[in-house]
Amino acid sequence: MTARTVLRKEWRLLRADRALRIALGLFGVLLVYALANGMVWTRFQERNIESAQTQNVERAAGFAEELAHIEAGGEPASQFADPRSPFVMGGPSGSHTATLEPGPLSILAVGQSDLLPYYYDVNIYTNESTLQQNGEVENPVNLMAGRFDLTFVVVYLLPLLVLALSFNVLSAERERGTLALTLSQPVRVRSIVAAKLAFRAMLAVGLVLAVAVVGLLATGGAGSPGRMLLWCGAVVAYALFWFALAAWVNTLRRTSAWNATVLVGAWLVLVVVLPAAINIAADLLHPLPSRVEMITVQREASNDAVNSRSELLARYLEDHPEMAEGVVADDPGFGALSWAATDAVNQQVEVVTAEHDARRAEQIHLVRRYRYLSPALLAQDVIIDAAGTGDARYAHFRGQVRAFAEEWREFFVPAILADEQMTASVLPQIPVYRAADEEPGDATRRAAVPLTVLGGLVLLVGVSAGVGLGRVRGAD
Repeated sequence: MTARTVLRKEWRLLRADRALRIALGLFGVLLVYALANGMVWTRFQERNIESAQTQNVERAAGFAEELAHIEAGGEPASQFADPRSPFVMGGPSGSHTATLEPGPLSILAVGQSDLLPYYYDVNIYTNESTLQQNGEVENPVNLMAGRFDLTFVVVYLLPLLVLALSFNVLSAERERGTLALTLSQPVRVRSIVAAKLAFRAMLAVGLVLAVAVVGLLATGGAGSPGRMLLWCGAVVAYALFWFALAAWVNTLRRTSAWNATVLVGAWLVLVVVLPAAINIAADLLHPLPSRVEMITVQREASNDAVNSRSELLARYLEDHPEMAEGVVADDPGFGALSWAATDAVNQQVEVVTAEHDARRAEQIHLVRRYRYLSPALLAQDVIIDAAGTGDARYAHFRGQVRAFAEEWREFFVPAILADEQMTASVLPQIPVYRAADEEPGDATRRAAVPLTVLGGLVLLVGVSAGVGLGRVRGAD
């Protein structure tokens, strides 16, 4: 009996099994629906980014037009929106929006992109508090449950399809009484089971990869072959783990019903219970500070700063002597006093946000340490990171925005302290955010350890299954 004969037989059995045909068809529909969700979300982000970039151009053009009008002898449209004031040009009215383009494979994994900001309005008031706020208004239920994307289908539903296809790959032969007849021929059990599982793997994994590749080609997202190979490798390794586990359970010489119960229990523990327990432990051991506390600190600091602006200005100039030029010590302007108060508020807010960031880092460290207990967590981390929607890429973006915000302040704050007026000649000198994405190999380096561990699990379970299959006899 050759592998080709086994594959032909498996194809006939599949065509005769109505339940499996329905399961495969339903799985295909869910894949397409999940891919469509990813496309819709990515397009939504792209529209917002296009709008933000258009607004950047329109704001700059508006300032140029109004400054030209004023220099020609006209009056500003509003005393409180005079573009000659560095508080106006560098403040919220003149904000420059820094944006992060959707990940290279974002249609395959929403990941953290619906939780973490992908654009920031940067101005002189941008601080650590604003960097933690998401400008999107989203249904909290959607944020809690997550989006139904291709990653959800792969991590949660693909194992169920694999188990449905392979829970009785050997036990069914035993229960039908055909195992002894099959083994009476010059063939090994390992070869038969391997051929059966290979056929099922081609169906399940091939369907996932086909939908993903077609979706990327249709949307022009196939420009990152390295990330695509990483994504496919994680999907294949994850699926192989479940096929190997099903093969090992079949070597225990129990009934098909028992196999199904054990495998579903394993899915429940490895995919649902363990990840949830790890996340709960992270929240309990390293709880994040209350956002109410952050807001309260910000308000109290603002009130205190208003009442002691002169003292704060003197302290600020001591800390930043390079900014002192142009500031009249005896009669500092309103702008200098106001900025000193703003800087004092920022310093107090940074204390709270630093604690928040430290706790968040501890949570992530704990999850990363214990993710090796769950193949689902390992696969999910690699899949999301490969798609460009993981924590690492967004942290890289926040770091760039933080540096840009500092550059923005360094441009406008000296003018504020010196009570200077802005002219049209400074417009070309205003900082502009230029995104620099991660290096192509960064995601690969981060995925090396999780993929190695996942591959090791596949090898371990696969070898155990192979040893068990070597002990199977026709009389079992």
